[in-house]
Amino acid sequence: GGEPCACRSGNQKTVKHVTFPSARHCHWCELMFGVLAERTSMSVMALAPFIRPGWLIELVTCRSTNTWALKHLSELADGSCVWTERQTAGRGRGNNRWFSPTGVLTASFIVPVPAQVSVSFLSLCAGLAIAHAVEDHAPTAVVQVKWPNDCYLNGRKLAGVLCERPAAGEGDRMVIGIGLNLDPRWDQSPETLLFATDRAQAPASVAEVCDPPPSTLIMLTALRRYLLEATGLLAAGGWQQLLPQLRQRDWLSGRTVHVETAGERLSGVASGIDDLGRLLVRLSGGTTWAVTSATSLKVEERSAK
Repeated sequence: GGEPCACRSGNQKTVKHVTFPSARHCHWCELMFGVLAERTSMSVMALAPFIRPGWLIELVTCRSTNTWALKHLSELADGSCVWTERQTAGRGRGNNRWFSPTGVLTASFIVPVPAQVSVSFLSLCAGLAIAHAVEDHAPTAVVQVKWPNDCYLNGRKLAGVLCERPAAGEGDRMVIGIGLNLDPRWDQSPETLLFATDRAQAPASVAEVCDPPPSTLIMLTALRRYLLEATGLLAAGGWQQLLPQLRQRDWLSGRTVHVETAGERLSGVASGIDDLGRLLVRLSGGTTWAVTSATSLKVEERSAK
């Protein structure tokens, strides 16, 4: 006890664990949700959308959940999640924008990670966390990770990741922003109206492989769980344990790519991810380049043979 319950009733949490995503609740929650589950034959997870766990910070609207989380980082506990239904100026890698009409999950998670852990490791492992979270609810789906920070489903973009450290102080913490197409309403945003009329150009969504799709809270809970597991393993030096899974899900492997870095332009066939998380590109002459970061990465439609 001692801490207020997430239900905001003013009651203190009990010491008895219950299997809600928020872990502990007051006696009122235990009683009410227990009675509801018994009377309606609903599972505890089915009741989860009706409560808000203590780790969730819900904003009515904001420009960018990552920007908000970085600004308030000193006030946020490890494992916190900042989420909004209306993100108005989402950011992607570089100068890219992330459009967020209704049905696109936009959230930022605060995770403890030693400063020496590479951001590229974190971005790739966040993609792995997304893949597992989605596949938990859509067992027939195969989510792939596209270097350096995207997830693909059925050949189309499903999610994007943006990992950022604070500019000063708290270097052992990271903000991981995730944009996931849960059940998007492309026709509700002028920037994405084309996707509503031309399905071939529309990004992928969880709703395509899971009917009905999981609620936002259930998906946030799954993402948080896998992110904390993956970053915990990274903090313990477990990158090599995660690398085989990433290589198995490597969407770029075997595809012809055109890469621009700070001072180079090269084209070749993507040939995997090396031990340092770099993209390997085999050039026409047989030389293989290891790309640490790219300002532009374009993929030809047809895979290399």
